[in-house]
Amino acid sequence: MKKLVCSMMLCVSVFAVAQNTSSKIPSDASIVATIKGGNLLQLMSVEEMNSSFIGNEILKELSNSDSQKTSIEDFGFDLNNSAHYFLQTNDSITYNAFIMPIKDVNKFESFIKDEGRNEFINENGLRSFKDKNEGVVWSDSVFIVVEGTVNEMYFQDETVMQRHGLQSENDGYEQSEVDYATEVVESAGDVYEVEETVVESTEIMEGEAEETVVEVVYEEVEIEETVIESTEDYEEDYNDNNSTYNYYDAYNDNYTIKRALSKSWSLLKAKQIATQTADRSILKNKSYLKSLDDKAEATLWINDFGQLYTNLFAGMYFNELGGFDLGAMYANNGLNAKLFLENDKMMLSSTYIMSDDMAKSYKKMTSRKLNKKFLNYVNEDRMIGYMSSAMDTKGMLDEYPKLMKSIYKNMPYYGEEAVLALDLFSLLLDEEAVSEVLQGDMLFLLSGISKQEVTYTTYEYNDDYEYVEVEKTKTETLPDFLLMASSEDTSLLNKVIDYTMNKEMVTFDNGFYTFKAPRSPFSIHFLIKNDIVFLGTSEVEMRKIASGTFDAKVSSDHKKRMLSNNYSLFVSAEQLAAQLPIEEMGLDRSGKLEWFLNTSEDAYVTASKIKGNTVNTEMVIGVPATEDNALKYIFSIIEKLAK
Repeated sequence: MKKLVCSMMLCVSVFAVAQNTSSKIPSDASIVATIKGGNLLQLMSVEEMNSSFIGNEILKELSNSDSQKTSIEDFGFDLNNSAHYFLQTNDSITYNAFIMPIKDVNKFESFIKDEGRNEFINENGLRSFKDKNEGVVWSDSVFIVVEGTVNEMYFQDETVMQRHGLQSENDGYEQSEVDYATEVVESAGDVYEVEETVVESTEIMEGEAEETVVEVVYEEVEIEETVIESTEDYEEDYNDNNSTYNYYDAYNDNYTIKRALSKSWSLLKAKQIATQTADRSILKNKSYLKSLDDKAEATLWINDFGQLYTNLFAGMYFNELGGFDLGAMYANNGLNAKLFLENDKMMLSSTYIMSDDMAKSYKKMTSRKLNKKFLNYVNEDRMIGYMSSAMDTKGMLDEYPKLMKSIYKNMPYYGEEAVLALDLFSLLLDEEAVSEVLQGDMLFLLSGISKQEVTYTTYEYNDDYEYVEVEKTKTETLPDFLLMASSEDTSLLNKVIDYTMNKEMVTFDNGFYTFKAPRSPFSIHFLIKNDIVFLGTSEVEMRKIASGTFDAKVSSDHKKRMLSNNYSLFVSAEQLAAQLPIEEMGLDRSGKLEWFLNTSEDAYVTASKIKGNTVNTEMVIGVPATEDNALKYIFSIIEKLAK
């Protein structure tokens, strides 16, 4: 089974494999991811894939002496259509499911037989493995794999425990072999009766009730087998060791039962997916339909972070202990993302949709614009990269405690105290005064990489075999950076500077201050000018800023990126390759890092200002002119780094 799933994932990761297979995704799925094989095949043909490094590795891994695969099409998947992953969760179990179209079922089943899985069950055209209770089914047109993980808190309920024959793990107890075996057999008998009744009713049940009824069938049948097995384990342990049924026995038996349930429910879910009709699918969800893009090679859709966090984390220990309620904070927040692989770039574009309450808070926290004066101290010719952020300090101090209240207010023992502490924090803090000292916008520039001779102290034995302190020098490769932040009221900062000067912690020369940290190769320079706080490592740059001779140069693209967004990040691959002394630093003896940097293009990330309830982000990586498109570029990177 592991090798089958591995092969499936390898194929999907390269060429994701709809008839419209999205109609198999249930309407209440929390996360849906899609990879469009047809779009990928426009960038790289099957023949090119077969001859590539990745294609050869897949074929080598999945072939054996009796059956040599020469093409990824030999696995039987429909490479020209779309593959899907979805996550569905409820109070008792979380499903991770994969759906792939099949083009040639004979090739697919031949591949499975090559892996030693020879016996199938065929129920009205839907196949599964014989005597294997796994979440794997397929038909002539679709292959489905489901992996379920049960929710432990669901099985803490006493009624649920009794229904499934689970034992209490809280207290060790003594129980005779006869009593315990009798209890288990009686539970198995009850299970069998439930099974008989439900099987008859499933033939006439339809609609919403069908899923619940069928689930009972599979879970109860599986419990009968599992409980009897656990009885045998108990008997062997009792006879060999004359032990009593204790916590560890209960834990092991409970684990066996719950694991059997997860497998049984996973198989049931796989069958439900295969037979699901479009009127009950995700295609009825307007938010999902809006997220689709025919031009994207892959898409990701998350319906509601709040509900997702509630279902996934509600039963976790830290949640129970701390009372954290992420679901309340992120209720009605969703996301859709799209991956575009183009000739000159690869781009991941996403839209984050906020609830009305969070959007209102976020607007206040991001109401400030980046200070345009920052651009007077940017020179892109010697700039490796930058990061800009335009937040509003007052808005953050006002709104963040409100958001935190929604998380902490339900703490079981200290909820009221937590809310009170947040209120006191807001009361005692002068948000207006703090925001005047540091307004919230900042720009960080990685302006270069330089070699500096630094002094350090070590200890050596002298001629008299005495351990003495020795001062030495060495050359360090250090980054040169410059950080700028806006400030309307510098009086407090000036007091701090005066204090450090009086304590001889800071020196003043050439119009700026310098702080030399003990045992550190860095010297930090800083000054305040034109309502901007400057902090940096380059003495040359700081001298130019202080004297007003800084030679600024910034393109319109960088200006737009910084000023039009709340957040931006940029890396110049050319500058990084030119300035990073890879060999001297001993970073890469194979030459792979140097090759990667020299063949890479610029990359950037941006997050827009909020519009309505949405924030748009983009991550863009350039494709070298030597490559045909982004997909082939990815393949060449993997090949170079893997060899």
